[in-house]
Amino acid sequence: MKNVDKKEINCRGEYCLRGGEIYYTLNFDEALQIILDTLDECLGLNIAAVHLLDAAGRDMMLMEARNLSEAYKNMIPTRISESPIYQEIMKGKIITIVNARKNPLYHKLAECERIRSILCAPLKSKNHVIGALWVFTLEGRQFTQSEINYVTTFSNQWGVILGNAKQHQRLHALSEIGKAVTSQLDLQKVLKIIVEKAALLFGAKGASLLLLRRGQGALEVAASYGLSEEFLTKGPVLAEESIKNCLEHSVIIPDISQSSAVKYPDSLQKEGIQAIICAPLMAKGKCIGNLRVYMDHPGKFTPEDRELLQLLSDFGGISIENARLFNHIKREYEDLEQDVWQWYDWGKRSPKL
Repeated sequence: MKNVDKKEINCRGEYCLRGGEIYYTLNFDEALQIILDTLDECLGLNIAAVHLLDAAGRDMMLMEARNLSEAYKNMIPTRISESPIYQEIMKGKIITIVNARKNPLYHKLAECERIRSILCAPLKSKNHVIGALWVFTLEGRQFTQSEINYVTTFSNQWGVILGNAKQHQRLHALSEIGKAVTSQLDLQKVLKIIVEKAALLFGAKGASLLLLRRGQGALEVAASYGLSEEFLTKGPVLAEESIKNCLEHSVIIPDISQSSAVKYPDSLQKEGIQAIICAPLMAKGKCIGNLRVYMDHPGKFTPEDRELLQLLSDFGGISIENARLFNHIKREYEDLEQDVWQWYDWGKRSPKL
């Protein structure tokens, strides 16, 4: 490892100092490349990989690797529950393995990649672990506390930058959804876009958008994604018996097995749903339904998740209003056209222009 002054690697907020230069980017792919470049240039470590939590918070997915073979991605366990190292990483701990070739979990990886030692550090953003930084060496190495401190500082810095870049990426996706929603007048297509993107952005099993039937006090599924027909037709969803208060504000149920706020718990369990996040759908200041996202694992939702779902729900309200206004104008035009033609002999002559 190169002898690096701590001043050369410093991070405040959203930028990183390296060798007197300021590194700041909201480009996610660029941030990944800079991380691996900096490890090599500043710390002398040129075999590394960055893994990040998926949207569901269950798996560590490979984002970028340096000087590792194609086989590498199939040798590192992705499921947190199946990886002792990831379970420790999620607690904020750093893991070192001096001789990976004698480790029962990583000996195949060590032989394939011809590596000896491993260091794995958590990547953190806003005090939450968002991923893991893997560092490998060709020779056997007992990492010193000074080296571990350097990698810890480095991973903390770039965890912040990656977290910001990831959030920017999410907001960009939200912006693209907004453009699609506001430029589309086909209501069914718009609602389909909203539920699909809601499920994908949250890494969820599925999503549904329910609308209130006028004068009936019942909710009807207007669009869905990833849910079975059996689940969607399980029975009537009365507004007063549905998820409590979800027509007033967003509601989070992190574990339905511990909640009495849901109806049809047996159907939810059969569908494999373990958590729900729900937001009201508003139009002209009135609630007209709600948007629901269903997770197949107990959820840990952040305030940002709540805000994101509410934005998607707001898009739904805007879309419905746009579609209704368009249909109203269309009917008005058709009625006016009919009235004009009634002043002329139908089928014999057309109005003079």
